[in-house]
Amino acid sequence: MNFVIVEQWRPNNDELCILYLNEAKTVTSPTDDYRNYRIDGKIYKPIPMSHTGGKCIAVRGEGNFVGKEVEFIN
Repeated sequence: MNFVIVEQWRPNNDELCILYLNEAKTVTSPTDDYRNYRIDGKIYKPIPMSHTGGKCIAVRGEGNFVGKEVEFIN
């Protein structure tokens, strides 16, 4: 399944970026867990967030992420 970033928000106008996905990512088993995100060929470490329901992720990075695919990787 491809997850696409449909919106982004920079709460403090710095490199922290909240990314909204087109579909929620749910972890259903230990083998479905992930450790990093690959966006546009670059690997980002996730920033923990609570109560997002799998619809949002957070990364530290510059630029516009809207329209790019997210791959969840181990």
